[in-house]
Amino acid sequence: MVAGMPAVPGCSEEACSCLDFSIVSIIGAGLGLLLSALLGLAVRRVPDSDGAHYWALAILPLSVGSALVGRGEALPALLLVLREPLLLSGYALLVIGLRHYLRLSRPWALAGGVVLASLVVTALFTALLPNVAARIVVRCVGIAVLAIAALGTLGHVAGTRLREVRLYLQAGFGTIAALALLRAVLILLPLERGWVMQVQAAASMVTTVTILAVITGLALLMTARMNEALACMTVRDALTGLYNRRGLDEAVPGTLSFARRVGRPVALLVCDLDGFKTVNDSHGHATGDEVLQRVAHVLGAQFPQGALVGRLGGEEFVVLLPGADGGAALEQAERLRQAVKALVLAARDGTPLAVTVSIGVAAMAAEEADWDELLARADQALYQAKGQGRDRCTLAATRPAVPAPEAGLRAALGRGV
Repeated sequence: MVAGMPAVPGCSEEACSCLDFSIVSIIGAGLGLLLSALLGLAVRRVPDSDGAHYWALAILPLSVGSALVGRGEALPALLLVLREPLLLSGYALLVIGLRHYLRLSRPWALAGGVVLASLVVTALFTALLPNVAARIVVRCVGIAVLAIAALGTLGHVAGTRLREVRLYLQAGFGTIAALALLRAVLILLPLERGWVMQVQAAASMVTTVTILAVITGLALLMTARMNEALACMTVRDALTGLYNRRGLDEAVPGTLSFARRVGRPVALLVCDLDGFKTVNDSHGHATGDEVLQRVAHVLGAQFPQGALVGRLGGEEFVVLLPGADGGAALEQAERLRQAVKALVLAARDGTPLAVTVSIGVAAMAAEEADWDELLARADQALYQAKGQGRDRCTLAATRPAVPAPEAGLRAALGRGV
């Protein structure tokens, strides 16, 4: 007998529940094995699915453990001892796989500790101090601990496209943890037995269904993240991770619209690496790619999150700066030029490389902001920088304001025309 735990004379799994949920458990086990097979096939064909194989493996102990729970106490002593650790090892594999899939450290110590502790305590309350209620509490507490660990791990799931799947999984693991704690508390408290048995049976069946829903949600997470990666590939440059042309075309209108609404100017930097073709021709495209990646890293570090940084193609990059006028943009361009020039680069054979950049800068008032014109003017300023010797920044001339008709008439009258 455990201190503080009510004695349950002759208590069996069936005595702790007035509803026979063995059929639900066995059906759930069969569906789980089917999900395991389907998930195993999917893992082999889905890229970037590291860790998902743990989910396929987890379904096996979950299914077998669920079937054993459905059999109640009509089991050999050895199976009674192994039932709880087997079931908990399935939950542990779900958590391990989830953390591995999200590229986090795998909680071997937590998972192994829960399973091992359940084995020792279950053996104690089976062989030495037979107590069915104690074994159920061990199972419920272990499930709650692992489900809460999964809830904490899901907080690392980021991305707008993954939000709904994350909330679905959090609801599932949260339900499992809450039901497990509820079952443990109900067994420990001296409550009316009939009512407790009804709640126990209902909680057991809901948990069985919920774990199947969670496993389905994990498969949805894998699909959603793959879709997010595919969507990202369409707007991001594969080499540098910056916006590509399509990404810029999608992001620029929103930035310009915001600048118009708040009445702030907008500036554009068009950057071109000087003599980059020579790097490719002399040292190979692998070295050239490394140079582009290093320069892209500098661009990302130099500008705030509000700026749009992209690669137009080849060695040409652009930076759209909302809220910056010509003078401020020219200062930022000069800082960028110096940062690129300060890069310490070397070819694969150790030959030092000196990389410089020419930058054309253009700025427009908010009400005049137009992407095509801004790009054309910044391009013209870039050509001027190249023509003046490269490794420099040039600001495009401000477009002269067009006088209103009334202002032009007054000026003409003032000159006596």
